[in-house]
Amino acid sequence: MCRRLVVTNKLSLGGRELGWETYSLPKGELVEFTSKQLKESIKAGIDEVYGLMISEETGELVFDTENWFTTNMMNKLHINTLVPMVEDDCLANLFYIVIGTHKVKGETMYDVISSRYERASFNAEKVKTLLDMKIISGGCKLENGEIVVASMEKPKPEAVTKAEEL
Repeated sequence: MCRRLVVTNKLSLGGRELGWETYSLPKGELVEFTSKQLKESIKAGIDEVYGLMISEETGELVFDTENWFTTNMMNKLHINTLVPMVEDDCLANLFYIVIGTHKVKGETMYDVISSRYERASFNAEKVKTLLDMKIISGGCKLENGEIVVASMEKPKPEAVTKAEEL
């Protein structure tokens, strides 16, 4: 069975990369991978991985800016020490990732997980504010003032016709 994994944090020991933390949906389990394991999982389609992709040029793991809208991620350098991977314009020590939506009394609520694995729901106004502050690091983006949530539906391979097989 295919798991849906949202990459939340990079794990490092100082400057040495150890691996990646992922949040498994819908169970809410924390699953850790080395970069090699995560790449193999993505290539083989063993799990649906959101937040990272394999670069076609380098073969390395990079932010999935196109499908998951990943802009940043936390790097866990030591016990209880989270630092943004891209420190240019962000002073946050906590990021949120949008993983879905639901309606409450007609209002759209955005389901999020934090880089410390808190689960919460925010209204559109709060999500827009957090996006402006660059505290939401993936799962949605602002486009023409509207919130666009990334799809958790992976594209299905097109059916191969007999003519294409030959």
